[in-house]
Amino acid sequence: MTSSMTLYCDEYHCSAGCVLFRFDTPTPQICILRNNRTSEHVLPKGHKDLGESIEQAALRETYEETGWPCEFLPTNIVTRAPPPGMSSGEMAREALGATREAIAVTLRNLDGKPGSVKFVFWYIAQITSTKQHSNTQMAGEDLEAKFMDAEEAIRTLSRPGDRDVAKRALDLVNRTRAAAAAKGSSSKS
Repeated sequence: MTSSMTLYCDEYHCSAGCVLFRFDTPTPQICILRNNRTSEHVLPKGHKDLGESIEQAALRETYEETGWPCEFLPTNIVTRAPPPGMSSGEMAREALGATREAIAVTLRNLDGKPGSVKFVFWYIAQITSTKQHSNTQMAGEDLEAKFMDAEEAIRTLSRPGDRDVAKRALDLVNRTRAAAAAKGSSSKS
């Protein structure tokens, strides 16, 4: 038996964010945020604006909170989303170089009251500039963005859910890079 629940737009929050990578060091780095008011370390994310797609919200919020211009990082993922033109999304399949697919969705019940359900769609992104922009945060935000070795960043994150998402993102990035390296070395032989 299948069960379902319908939430109307006034009963939930929709947020999006990214695990933001940079690759200009020997090992990948992940950007995490220190909330200077709570001392928590979190991944960049925020509410989707009216009329904005979830993908647009993920990139905008990541840029606003970190100051780093970014884009989605093409990554090999396993997803239930069917390729264009196929009708079934029931079977999990590998999508090579998927760039605009969420790698995870977090569901939070903030306090059990109506309107307290929050969905967070998570993506993988990479910086597009070597220069961090300043004054990109919204009024009232006091976040300090810092790139760290990916493993250290994962350990530093305060929330178990953020750690799990960052671990999955790092695993997907490492597998994608290893597949690309293997393909490159086999084409040279």
